[in-house]
Amino acid sequence: MAYTNAGFPTNIPAGSDNLNTADDQLRRLRLDLKERFNDIVDDITADPIVLKNITPKLAHVYENAGATISSGVNTTVAWTAETLDTGSFHDNSTNNSRLTITDAGYYHLYCVMQLSAGATTDVIAGIEIRKNGSSTVAINDQYHPGNSTDQTFQIGVIVLAAATDYYEVRVLQASGDNWTIRAPTEQSYFEIKRLAGTT
Repeated sequence: MAYTNAGFPTNIPAGSDNLNTADDQLRRLRLDLKERFNDIVDDITADPIVLKNITPKLAHVYENAGATISSGVNTTVAWTAETLDTGSFHDNSTNNSRLTITDAGYYHLYCVMQLSAGATTDVIAGIEIRKNGSSTVAINDQYHPGNSTDQTFQIGVIVLAAATDYYEVRVLQASGDNWTIRAPTEQSYFEIKRLAGTT
């Protein structure tokens, strides 16, 4: 469908009169709309307009080495590989336990971890999401049947984060045995996604 006012809002009247007439008000409104559309539109003169292809900021990282979770020790998980990272949240070699915020905003964090236990049975273990190495923003204490079986732990949280904040996953189990993180990407991973909106 063609627009009745073709070219709107690029057909802006010239001049810089004070806002004392309806035409002045409309001119200022058109300028305001054009500025706002520039953030989401590639070509405002097209009919229909062409939206920008805006890639969401997110990351999916995983543990691919089958790391050991020792008994009685808080273990911060190193995420050694990435499926994707569109927001520069993660580095595979430097501080690879971290997902680091580059732009302040609201974020959803989610972790799935499959842990393979030792021979001890009936154990309570916990995973938590930590902020800046000092505070816990989410925790999940869960029963593990042990007996050399696997158990999946899940945890998620929405946070309001500042630029340079970072988040990690920490595991604690006190079975007396060493446990192993199941390594394939679909079994043990950590995700982050920036939510729509601003601070």
